[in-house]
Amino acid sequence: MILTESQLEAAISSSKLGRYDIVKHAIEWIHLNTQNEEFRKLDQAGIINKALSDIVTGVATPEKIEELRQKNKKVKTCFK
Repeated sequence: MILTESQLEAAISSSKLGRYDIVKHAIEWIHLNTQNEEFRKLDQAGIINKALSDIVTGVATPEKIEELRQKNKKVKTCFK
């Protein structure tokens, strides 16, 4: 589910994660999903919006990111 800009702002403001953690996780989520069909059909702004939406709505939790990283060890991530 992709949130509108105002919904995304509200979700980020009320998130338990800090803004920098949200960005860090979103970047990592994008890197891990570059081959995912959902991400491949989006433009750059859409990819960023989808990743941020996934983070703040709980689709992409830090645990899910770690699990995907373990499954996909060949993909290098920006952060460890």
